[in-house]
This record gives sequence, C-alpha cells and structure tokens, in this order.
Amino acid sequence: MSMKHLLSAGVGSLLLSSAAIAALPMVTGSIKSLDTTKHEIVLDTGKTFEAPKVDLSAFKIGQKVMISYELKDGKMIADKVEAAK
Repeated sequence: MSMKHLLSAGVGSLLLSSAAIAALPMVTGSIKSLDTTKHEIVLDTGKTFEAPKVDLSAFKIGQKVMISYELKDGKMIADKVEAAK
C-alpha cells in the first residue's frame, strides 16, 4: 500500500471516530443526586447514569448539566458531563 493510501485510510478512520463520538445521545437536566464513590449521577428526570470516566466532584446538586452517554448492557454510561447554560 502506498503512503498516500495509508494516509487516506488514517484520515478516514479519524473522521469516522469523530462522527461516532458526535453521534452519542445527549440529555440535559438538573442534578438530583451524586455519588462520587459509585460514580453515579441522577438527574431530576429520574435518569441514572454511571460515570466511571468523569470526575463528578466538580458538580453539585441542582446544577444543570448536559450528559453524552452510551447504552451498555442496559445501563446509561456517561461519556462526558458538562455544565449546561
């Protein structure tokens, strides 16, 4: 395979990865409860998210957040949690 083909394949893979991340479902709501030990966040909508990759200590109850997540084994796993406006 030529260098041009390898470069094209690499760029294509990167674009697909970015598209996959952008395609994650998102939800916005206010934090009802936080458990930093269990890495769990519950929104006022009643939806519960596990957040093993997110530092939840930066958030507080009542704060409005936006969560991108994916479903794994029937659980909502937060990929990103950020303050919402």
